[in-house]
Amino acid sequence: MVTVSVALLLFVWVAIGMWVNFDAYARGSDRPGFWGVLAPVSGVVLCYYLLWWRRGRPRRYPPSRWERATAAVAVAGLGGFVAGAVFSPPDPISQLIFWPVAFACCLPVAYWLVRRRFGAGEGATVGR
Repeated sequence: MVTVSVALLLFVWVAIGMWVNFDAYARGSDRPGFWGVLAPVSGVVLCYYLLWWRRGRPRRYPPSRWERATAAVAVAGLGGFVAGAVFSPPDPISQLIFWPVAFACCLPVAYWLVRRRFGAGEGATVGR
């Protein structure tokens, strides 16, 4: 079960990088790959991107289906991590075992939140 948790952690990590890359590209960044690689590696860079860099830069393109999917996985991953930290015992192995279950429970909610935030029909024809 710990192997599944580690694989899921890598999957969420890649989804965060892809979402940041898609979002930075849509906001006109000269180097969206830079943000996509560094944001999941460093929480400081991710916070800087979300709280400072994104602010004031309007989107040039509507979100694509892939961007909405990666955003939903990223939100569910972070929500599952928080739920695992709050509701599971303080043992790290127990938290790793609980996290995939929490992720699965958070995924429909994250999908709903992302769909509500980005809009259902927005970007359906925009592909990347």
